[in-house]
Amino acid sequence: MMGHPDLLGAAMAVGRLGRRDAIQLQVHQDGQLRRLLAHAYQHVPYYRRLFDQHRLHPRHIRGTADLGLIPVTCKRELLEAPEQDRLAQGLDPAGLLTVRTSGCSGEPFTIRRSWLEDKVQYVLRLRAFRSMGIHSRDLVAAVGAVKPPDSADSKVVGRALNRLGYYRKQVVDGFQRPEVIAERLTALQPDVLVGLPGMLDRLTEPSLAHALRGVRPRRIIVGGEVLTPAMRSRISARFRASVLETYGSHEFPLLAFECRHSGHLHVSDGVILEVLHEGRPARLGERGEVVVTNLHAFAMPFIRYRLGDLATRGAWCMCGAPFSTVGGVHGRMVDYFPLPDGRMLHPYEIVRRLVWGPNEWIRQYQLVQERRDRIVLHLAATVPPGDDAIAAISRSVRPLLGTEVEFDVRLVGEIPLEISGKLRPSRSLVHSEYDAVTADV
Repeated sequence: MMGHPDLLGAAMAVGRLGRRDAIQLQVHQDGQLRRLLAHAYQHVPYYRRLFDQHRLHPRHIRGTADLGLIPVTCKRELLEAPEQDRLAQGLDPAGLLTVRTSGCSGEPFTIRRSWLEDKVQYVLRLRAFRSMGIHSRDLVAAVGAVKPPDSADSKVVGRALNRLGYYRKQVVDGFQRPEVIAERLTALQPDVLVGLPGMLDRLTEPSLAHALRGVRPRRIIVGGEVLTPAMRSRISARFRASVLETYGSHEFPLLAFECRHSGHLHVSDGVILEVLHEGRPARLGERGEVVVTNLHAFAMPFIRYRLGDLATRGAWCMCGAPFSTVGGVHGRMVDYFPLPDGRMLHPYEIVRRLVWGPNEWIRQYQLVQERRDRIVLHLAATVPPGDDAIAAISRSVRPLLGTEVEFDVRLVGEIPLEISGKLRPSRSLVHSEYDAVTADV
């Protein structure tokens, strides 16, 4: 495939760039961007049409300074195009790694990437983790959602390193009861604890203090959801360790990672991350929407892609790293649902029954807990589903909720956005950790 980065060359560049200055990094990104745009124009029908409609050609883009000439693309526009138009021509989708997103944005999406692209992303994450203080011999316990396997095996390198005693990782199902998770962590005694903020925050309950007294990770890394200051404080106090944050998505596995010296979020050199305020580049300290280009996505390119998140444009970090920074990321907010039987239900337990199955007709969803004993699922569909499809969703969810909780499915034409312009996929009207966060936006 034309323009696809060589794995060894890309991995070596990743290692070098962390030690270079901002000018060298800029030169590298400009060159990578030109290769990506030439490839997308020649091989990806969606981008060929987009460029032609705006009388634009890749030769007009000399580097990141000219990005503003390219129209911004959103998930809805990509979903409206046939999949073969989003993929590079000549590729067999069956030979690509396939990720059906958990729909944490409220809009499920299927993403495809090549094995080589996945390995470059893996190297980028390893380098970021190293800068955050994770050593190659550390045992990492990852508390999160246990997902079904991808359509192709993307973990060969990771498993090989694991068997050699490097970058060892044990996945702990975060949907289990907190006391079960605590027991598992006590048995593992991890050097590093990784997880969704909400799942780790559940482990700060006073009743678990004794069970977790011997679990003392050197570092805690969170991502996937908004980390509130209160969450950070509770998690750090429980495990007596510093908490660092990563920022990423399914389209962009690593967007930014927290500097352990300054607290700023360094933007990964694998992406070009723009913060736009009313369509123009935000000024330092100004908040705007996040628009990203993945420099290592050639099978299914993401060029000036609107994520739906908000962030503040940051200054250069005092640590001396060549990466730009962002702060105040306002991304995915996922409320736990307190149920009548005392359980705290993570909405992903419902969501994975929706989007990790055959329901590809779901365009948008929103879960709203109206009362402790009532949850409503709002669905916007690409095509009208039959009664059987709706009934199947209800049948799959009701055993999870129990007999005390009503569950209703409502079909709607569109799900309204938040005041911030985001689609919030889950909301509890009983209790929300993010009420104060949304009030500040």
